[in-house]
Amino acid sequence: MLSRVADHIYWMSRYIERAENIARLMQVSVELLLDSSGPRAAKSDDYWSPVLAATAMEGPFRLLYTAPKPGDSSHFLTLDERNPDSILSCVREARENARTVRDQISDEMWAELNQLYLLVGSPRGRDLLENTPQVFFEKIIQSSLLFDGITSATLSRTEGWNFLQLGRVLERADKTSRFLDIKTQSIATPADTDLEALEWGTILRACSAQASYRRVNGTEFTLERVLEHLLFSTEFPRSVRFCVRTADELLHNISGTPTGMYSNRCEKLAGALLSRLNFSGPSDVLERGLHEYIDELQVALNETGQAIFEAYVLIPEDALRHAHRLHGFDPLGYHFQKQQQQQQ
Repeated sequence: MLSRVADHIYWMSRYIERAENIARLMQVSVELLLDSSGPRAAKSDDYWSPVLAATAMEGPFRLLYTAPKPGDSSHFLTLDERNPDSILSCVREARENARTVRDQISDEMWAELNQLYLLVGSPRGRDLLENTPQVFFEKIIQSSLLFDGITSATLSRTEGWNFLQLGRVLERADKTSRFLDIKTQSIATPADTDLEALEWGTILRACSAQASYRRVNGTEFTLERVLEHLLFSTEFPRSVRFCVRTADELLHNISGTPTGMYSNRCEKLAGALLSRLNFSGPSDVLERGLHEYIDELQVALNETGQAIFEAYVLIPEDALRHAHRLHGFDPLGYHFQKQQQQQQ
């Protein structure tokens, strides 16, 4: 497979997953805002600031909105074209990547993605967001899940399939960790077991994890059990460990390297991260500190993504200079710009 094609398929998948998870993050904040009571209920910024901080978007938001008004945070995260990680921007980039590789994906995949793009960018989508935001977010989530199901049913299991799934699971691992980080970014409050249970329950619902959590742990929500489920579970498909294990398998499928060995840096980094998760648990997270542990985890995921780019997409230096002289186009700059859209 051409590296250009693999790159477009990989990023198409990442952007769809990113749009879905931004919608899930928004649901978390809206639900907490609606369900909470007391002094915190009047301070909606208490709920949006953790989302912006956890997604590494607080700095850009403050630059664009020096005197933010109610609704600015929501607009920035959903429909602001100046934000490369807004839902609108992610869906647009996913569609553009899909358009470039139309011959590599199924007609049904293109139709679903195009339908989502038309909804998000339409006056109907804006009205839906303004009047019934939960319905708007649910449509984004459902479309992404439907796209995933269509992909499973219609796409051949070639290298393209491996790159598509690779983009999805790496993005999912990153965003699941950011769901947990929202809790660490929240303003500290006196111990309140009811509020604690409400917040953890909302985060689990945002990850579609509440039912599976209750089957294992019952109705009691504790930090240790939530960490076990969302970080270290080997069975729940949105857990970080499950996603990293899948990414490790996909990378070995692409290269043909036997499991347990590595032939490039991305396989080495993915294997190292998987080993770390395999031999860690909630106690290790609490000893290190939840926010610090998640920061290190996100750095490792970003390094793995960068290594994938270098192994399978980056043009060798000599060919890069030659292409730049012939066409006046800088592929390294182009892919570097795309890579920066990964949250740091």
